[in-house]
Amino acid sequence: MPTVDRGESPQNGDRAYGRTEAAVLAATEQLLRERPLNALSVGDIIAAAGISRTSFYSYFASKTAVIAECLRRVMDEVIVAAEPLQSLSGEDPEAAVRVSVEQWVSLCTVHGALLRAVSEEWPHDSELGRLWFEMMAVVTDGAARVIRRARRRGDAPPGADPEALAACLMWTFERALHVALVGEAHGLAEPQALITPLSQMVVGGLFGRTLESARATPGTDSPPQTM
Repeated sequence: MPTVDRGESPQNGDRAYGRTEAAVLAATEQLLRERPLNALSVGDIIAAAGISRTSFYSYFASKTAVIAECLRRVMDEVIVAAEPLQSLSGEDPEAAVRVSVEQWVSLCTVHGALLRAVSEEWPHDSELGRLWFEMMAVVTDGAARVIRRARRRGDAPPGADPEALAACLMWTFERALHVALVGEAHGLAEPQALITPLSQMVVGGLFGRTLESARATPGTDSPPQTM
């Protein structure tokens, strides 16, 4: 399974977090549920984590370094959530897509404040931008592989370049989740409302077809069948 680059600094190793680091990360996510990132200071994090300033700077160089480490932790969870989609075979792809969508939406609900903050900040911060694009590249590459395999099997029609199509699907996915977390987009009142529409978008984009469940449900917008 692909993983994201964790860098070389002590706090970025692929290991369990120590008590101080874990306290800082947990306190930061909690504070982001209460205030925007630009209103959050290192002093706020130190107070909420119940540690000394010396302890904080033993592990993190800045507030941005804490946010980046929170994001790295969540990025690994995003890759796990995307695994059912990225491992798609010819058997029941709709179910695998829905599992990935449900897991991704659930993850974004749990870490919504952090993801919203990073999504709004990465265009202005090179490190957060690098990490965000790295995460999106991993899920995009996985979706492109699914498209290529499905086309080779004859399970998907030919069409746009697989990499470009996958990128469009994954970035649309990302933006839809963001506006649902913000809660200001018409038709996207909250993340759970995204599960079926996003599943249909991904199945349609990957395989050029509607959801089986939508075709089987009376009263949908599907066109009537002709004899």
